[in-house]
Amino acid sequence: MQVDTHTPAGSELHAWRAFLARATLALGLLLLASAAVCWVAANWGAMSKTQRLAGAQGLLAASALLAAFLYARPARTAIAAHGRACVVGLAGVLLGALLALVGQTYQTGADTWELFALWAGLMLPWAWAARSQGVWLFWIVLANMALALLLGERVLSWWVVFDGPGFPSLIVSAANLIMLAIWEFCAWRGHARTGVGPRVLALLAVGVLALALMFGESVVDGLGTYTGLAWVGVTLVLGYFYTRVRLDLVVLALLAAGVICVSLRVVGEWLLRIDPGVWVALPLAALLMGEAVVAARWLRRLAAGQAVATPAGVAAAGQPDGAQAGDGRAAHELDAARAPAMPAAPEAAASAGGAVEPDTVAPAVAQLGPQAVRRAATPWYVQGLLGLSAWIATLLLLLFLVVSGIVQTTSAALVLGLVLCAAGVAVARGAQQLFWRQCATALAFSGQILVTAGLSVSNSPAGSALLILVLAAAVYVLAPDAILRFLSGVMIALSLFILTSFSAGTQHLYEHVLTWMDADMVRGLAVWLPACVGAAWLAAAAFLVRERMSAARRDALQPLAWAFALASQLAALQATGVPVWELPALWALHPPAVAYLILAALLPVAVAWVLVRRRRAVLPRSVRLGVPLGLLLLAVCWLPAPGIAFALSWILLGFGLGRPRLLRWGQVVLLIYLVLYYYQLNVPLLQKSVWLVGAGVLLLLMRVVAWRLPRWLEGVAPASLAVPATPRRPLWAAVIVAGLVAVLAVVNTGIWQREHVLADGHVVRLALAPIDPRAFMQGDYMALRFAAARDIPGLQDGRPAALASLWGGPATDGYLVLLPDAQGVAQPVRVQPKPEPHDAREVVLRYRLRADGVRLVTNAFFFPEGEAARYAQARYGELRVGDDGTGLLVRLLNADLQPL
Repeated sequence: MQVDTHTPAGSELHAWRAFLARATLALGLLLLASAAVCWVAANWGAMSKTQRLAGAQGLLAASALLAAFLYARPARTAIAAHGRACVVGLAGVLLGALLALVGQTYQTGADTWELFALWAGLMLPWAWAARSQGVWLFWIVLANMALALLLGERVLSWWVVFDGPGFPSLIVSAANLIMLAIWEFCAWRGHARTGVGPRVLALLAVGVLALALMFGESVVDGLGTYTGLAWVGVTLVLGYFYTRVRLDLVVLALLAAGVICVSLRVVGEWLLRIDPGVWVALPLAALLMGEAVVAARWLRRLAAGQAVATPAGVAAAGQPDGAQAGDGRAAHELDAARAPAMPAAPEAAASAGGAVEPDTVAPAVAQLGPQAVRRAATPWYVQGLLGLSAWIATLLLLLFLVVSGIVQTTSAALVLGLVLCAAGVAVARGAQQLFWRQCATALAFSGQILVTAGLSVSNSPAGSALLILVLAAAVYVLAPDAILRFLSGVMIALSLFILTSFSAGTQHLYEHVLTWMDADMVRGLAVWLPACVGAAWLAAAAFLVRERMSAARRDALQPLAWAFALASQLAALQATGVPVWELPALWALHPPAVAYLILAALLPVAVAWVLVRRRRAVLPRSVRLGVPLGLLLLAVCWLPAPGIAFALSWILLGFGLGRPRLLRWGQVVLLIYLVLYYYQLNVPLLQKSVWLVGAGVLLLLMRVVAWRLPRWLEGVAPASLAVPATPRRPLWAAVIVAGLVAVLAVVNTGIWQREHVLADGHVVRLALAPIDPRAFMQGDYMALRFAAARDIPGLQDGRPAALASLWGGPATDGYLVLLPDAQGVAQPVRVQPKPEPHDAREVVLRYRLRADGVRLVTNAFFFPEGEAARYAQARYGELRVGDDGTGLLVRLLNADLQPL
């Protein structure tokens, strides 16, 4: 056993306490950030404009000042370094919420890209000071969203000048390549980690080009030629760098996936030009699987070479971490990667079930518990590459069978599906070459899909589901291929979903609760909730049981566990929950729904109880009792959102069983669920913000308890990871404070300018036609289409050439001169390039030409949640317009020009 000089041997207890401290802090701050977004979107009418703006700025200032205080002090533990980065992340989310609140309050109608660009620009000093991979990834996402929205909203200009919509992909790829080069340079200088960040940037840089080639113009005609050349160049340069300069097999797997996808488009286009026909699908499928096999062998050979070189690197890394980076910062960042961290994905997670499993060469650490000897498995990126090729090959095979006329009836689909399943299983059991196993996967999975299609017209859905279940289980047991077993596990989950959907109590629920909740919520409770709860419990049980099985049986059960975990999270996106105070009403209407919600909320409790019970010989009473009891208290918070409970279960299992990829899966699906949970319209946004705040505060309290409980119960001080403290960095704290001052200055200057327009601007009334969708981060709104905007294209005819844009295309901005009629409704008179000239009775209003049409002031009116019926009566909008043409939408008017 190798022991790191900074970590005492047998420190499983410390690993648990460090994990609990990190997880409670990160999850608590993440939920508070989500609550802030939901609160802004709710547009709560009980608070005045001043209260909302002052409160948001106060919360932002408090979080930023707390981050500055933490960075001004030396971080004596990895947990402290992780915690202060999380606080910076919270401040970054609150910054975006504040900017959205300003736009919502003043109905500015600013382009969406401007919000994200300003957000990224103001957050840049904080990201630089935080020195955190997670914060930088957050900033990269913001920058890419701003750039993509800019290119999308001004798409007409790009089309005219560069002759095609593929040009934005070149810009996005170039921007991410520049950021990737900066990141790698900083990593070379020892100031950055090389885990998730470069891989995300490489995915963005190559992915946009590959997608543009696959779904855009012809690869050999027009702009597709330039995009193709750019993709080839980027692939060659990155391939050379990540094989010769710094080996990164994940990036190489991404490049290989891009080559496979682009070659599919190129060869397919060539074959269709030679002889158009559905037969093209068969050679494309063969080419696809052959390329995937070649790439998989290449990656395995590189991985084997890396494994041979790893022991020397590990031995060299046994020195103190700080000696390799030049200062203490890198040491703390590497230590911070040894336990779960959100939102940043860790490089390697320390676990209670085994030693660290690093992605890169990392210092040796103490073994934290008994570790079973595991056989060398296929790397996950190789499995992902093979799975992608098998999935696309399956689609091509199905396309050929259907379009060619071989499958014309459901009976034919059923028979042919059974034949393909049998053939696929036979090939998988006898094939020794990877290519034939890929063919077997495509055959057997296509067969299962055809059987499902053949049974879709059956009068007995439950009977059809049972047949699908039996067939998928048979393929799973008989076919010794991990990818085919995973796909068969997905089919098993599908069959169980059908069985739960057509249970005896479903129709009864629909008949009795429609008066209490809408149809979407009924489906979420009656159909999706039982399915996701059952799949989640089965997945957790499979992960726990497989650890007690032999190596061969463990490998056989793993694909099923992952399939159920994936199915449960997908179903959780459609499932519905209710807060605890609504459980009695739901119990009176449909008791099974309450039982399923309780089972969903208790899954993390059950998982934690099993994990700590297995380690009861080394864990003290404070951990054995505190972890399940704390999760039991938190279970009340997960009733409205069962997907959070499932994601938390994967995080616990990943840590407790020593499976970092399962832990990362939990982190990723948690972030995805929280983003998509916003769009569940059957739960009011204000209600979401309330329970999210409650859960976040409770988790932060548990953060304190997790570190202090040993002293309270056992009279011992909690152990701390002994690492050299980072030196004091007053500059970092000063940068954070300076960034806060800049944020407050920009925001309040904008507020002052808008208040000036509201106070002194000209009153303008315009006719409108509203509809009612929803905006991200800004809540309920009515999409406005002003009648005057329809006249602008006609008024532009014959305008002077000076109105041409800087790029040589059509002008995207101008000024509309308005003149009020007898009723006081402004009517368009002319357009001009500048606010002047105009007479005393005329008002000049700036307009913008965007991809969705001409935009006057704003394309939306934001109103408090739940008041859509009130504003549906709107027929006019009242604006205040400044002398420079800047307009603000103040309120909506009815047909009689009376305020709503």
